[in-house]
Amino acid sequence: MISGIYIRLMRMGFFKSKYAELHFTSKLVKKGDVVLDIGANLAYYSYFLKRHIGESGKLLAVEPIPLFAEVWSRNMKGAKGVELFNCALGGEAKQKVKMSIPIVNGVVRHGLTKVVEEGTEENEAILSFEGPMKVGDELVSEQNLEKLNFIKCDVEGFEQYVIPSLDKTIDTHFPLLQIELSGKENRQRVVDFLLKKAYQLFILKNEFLTPIQKNDIFTVDQDFYFIHETKLEEKSALIRK
Repeated sequence: MISGIYIRLMRMGFFKSKYAELHFTSKLVKKGDVVLDIGANLAYYSYFLKRHIGESGKLLAVEPIPLFAEVWSRNMKGAKGVELFNCALGGEAKQKVKMSIPIVNGVVRHGLTKVVEEGTEENEAILSFEGPMKVGDELVSEQNLEKLNFIKCDVEGFEQYVIPSLDKTIDTHFPLLQIELSGKENRQRVVDFLLKKAYQLFILKNEFLTPIQKNDIFTVDQDFYFIHETKLEEKSALIRK
């Protein structure tokens, strides 16, 4: 119920300054685009991405937690051209991986859901789930996509494994990427990986994508945007001159 109320408020234009990155998706994608939402959670991004790409566009969403996938489906009810994959993404296919949701002061923090690496001990109260993991490239290749325009990824520190699992996909389609990157090592690995692929790095500032240097990645606390050098002219209206 709460997630539905939140979506309605956002649709009405509330919280534009607080959730500027979510509102900015209207400029990142267009009608007919194909988009991939990794860590789709309760459909906050999926809902608006699908509105922006319209019925002619296609939305692929990945959400490993069964409960969240159920809420996602409810919030996306009636949407055409959407497909949800109830699995995690990573560097290897596994029948079962553990995922956890922290409980902070009695509140389930669904936005902090993460895959738990083997041998890692949890020092906080959690809800635990198990589910399959697929390799990103393999999942995407099964969809026979002619294009992939945009990827949003928010998987709480596991991006360093998810993004490289999409290696061939990125090389084929050069999608614009929006990634939340927590943790110094995670941030460093993902940025290095994409910079080597001739992507340029940006953050959102005053409704424009502002370029930053690699040395600046530890001084900002917001989503990172990556545009391939071959797409800079196409996306020039989004970039601060």
